[in-house]
Amino acid sequence: MKTVKVYVPDMECESCSTLLKKRFDKIESIKNLKFSSDAVDVSFDETKVNIETVLQTIKDAGYRAATHPFEKKTLKERKREFFEKKEKFQLERKVILYSLSLFLILSLLEVGAYFLFLKNIPYFLEKYTWWFFYLNISIATLGTALWHYLSYKAKTTCMLGMMIGMTMGMQTGMMLGAVFGATNGLFLGAVVGLVTGVTVGIFTGKCCGVMGVLQGMMAGLMGGVMGPMVTLMLFADHILWFMPLYMLINVLIVWGFSYMIFEEMVENKDVQKIPLPFQKLLFYSILVAGILITLMLYGIKSPLVGG
Repeated sequence: MKTVKVYVPDMECESCSTLLKKRFDKIESIKNLKFSSDAVDVSFDETKVNIETVLQTIKDAGYRAATHPFEKKTLKERKREFFEKKEKFQLERKVILYSLSLFLILSLLEVGAYFLFLKNIPYFLEKYTWWFFYLNISIATLGTALWHYLSYKAKTTCMLGMMIGMTMGMQTGMMLGAVFGATNGLFLGAVVGLVTGVTVGIFTGKCCGVMGVLQGMMAGLMGGVMGPMVTLMLFADHILWFMPLYMLINVLIVWGFSYMIFEEMVENKDVQKIPLPFQKLLFYSILVAGILITLMLYGIKSPLVGG
């Protein structure tokens, strides 16, 4: 019998060790397992099973595995790498570029639309200028975060998958719902926030199965209703002073989400990077913006926001 310590940094809870134990129970030559916080001691008959089989069994379950400790770099070290190793951070650099590009393109299209026909809407600039601005920030930030996540092709653990579904579902509902709460009121704001939040939560959370889907749905439901409630409650109380802080924190959360995805994927040798072309990202962003702006301008408006 041979005992080898295998490092598994993605183990987050008891359910992770239970899942791995079930995988190893199918291999008769593995006799004993001892789990710790980030490793497992595996005892096996080396005449029947080699260490590569042990490692592959863990990887097939969606976890990183190696016979040596994984290197965990600090934020300061990552910052230095960002400027020194451009190839390693290629996707992350595009996140910055694409988000700025989307924001500028959407803004320019809306300026053009204003001079073509939106200027005919009474008091358009007074009512919608700031909310178009925050809508563009939301679409650009959420769109590039979703693009960044989808660019990495890899298996995810249950804990990571639930975090992905929860973060994207919550932030989508909070950001878009808040904008519509201010322009249309609680009903349409909640509908838009809920539908978009739950949809994105399901789409991103399904990477780890039903647990991620449920987490994404619950987060989308909560964020989609809370977002419009925030702006509606503050509508007559310095809302435009509050919104920069509100949107800044939401953007920082989404950026933190992208950093989390990077940290989980960058050292995984089995990850493939297959990014969606910018043209498709731009098309989907313009399509979503067009639908949302149409709802904003012509959808139901509450008397509480001047409807």
